[in-house]
Amino acid sequence: MLASCAHKQEAMLSVTENKKADSLALNVALMPTLGCLPIYYAQRTGITDSLNLDIRLLRYTAQMDIDTALIRGHADVAYTDIIRAIRLSDSISLSAFLATDEPITMVAQKGKKINKLKDMNEKMIAICRLCATDYWCEKMLDSAKVKQEDVYRPQINDVKLRAKMIRTGLLEGAMLEEPYASWAIMEKNKNLFRTQDKSFGFAVWVTPFSLKKDNTRKKQIQKFVSAYKTAVENINKGLLADTLRSILIEEYEIPSSVVLDSLELPNIKQSALPQKRDVEEALNWLNSRGFVPKHFNADSFIITTISKE
Repeated sequence: MLASCAHKQEAMLSVTENKKADSLALNVALMPTLGCLPIYYAQRTGITDSLNLDIRLLRYTAQMDIDTALIRGHADVAYTDIIRAIRLSDSISLSAFLATDEPITMVAQKGKKINKLKDMNEKMIAICRLCATDYWCEKMLDSAKVKQEDVYRPQINDVKLRAKMIRTGLLEGAMLEEPYASWAIMEKNKNLFRTQDKSFGFAVWVTPFSLKKDNTRKKQIQKFVSAYKTAVENINKGLLADTLRSILIEEYEIPSSVVLDSLELPNIKQSALPQKRDVEEALNWLNSRGFVPKHFNADSFIITTISKE
């Protein structure tokens, strides 16, 4: 004879119920960068719950992986930049509905005789190819009158790996997003260039859905925009700072000693609609590099009717 006992358990969702729950959720592809921080914060602090918005975070550390998630239909909303969104236009139609802040810093390795950009001749600057870091690296070298062909630019797509390589002395320079740029500078690596507010608008949130046809997605994205803006306000006010520090430690993998010591993040600017001038600049830059997307429609790329009517 066999006997058993067990604690009372909650009823499990059936496969059908699980699929239904998943279909109602908003799958968000994001990276550990400053522009994505408000979404981590909004979910952790209950802002999304208060709006009755169910979001599922798809965590990536390389923009190319987010591109794949979009193409394969895994993501309903994704963090990217205008350059990459235009490049994807031959594979999938994307619409940008929110421009966010993403300052980019050129960090040079400490201990080297690199004190200005001209010292980077015949040295390496890690970038992610054909995206905002590539764009700003080119603009930076032109402004310093450094020949593009005199600087090696290895492609390191993983943002965490790029940051680790500069901190451990494996690279002479890297274009870094926040908070990794501030972390590297804390460790006495050198800040040779920073986009400041110039990068605003290149970082965007996009969706592959036609919001004219899919009213459910439109309502979800309205709530997403509202959650993002509330999170930015709360972060800048210093509300629930302990939660923010936990996100940096757990999601961004920054050591607690660094987060609790003196890591200071730039103030996050409030989001806005993507601007046509930024789209035109990105398109012109891609054309100058020999990439001419066949199916990109600039007029329909920016969504201007997300706000509640």
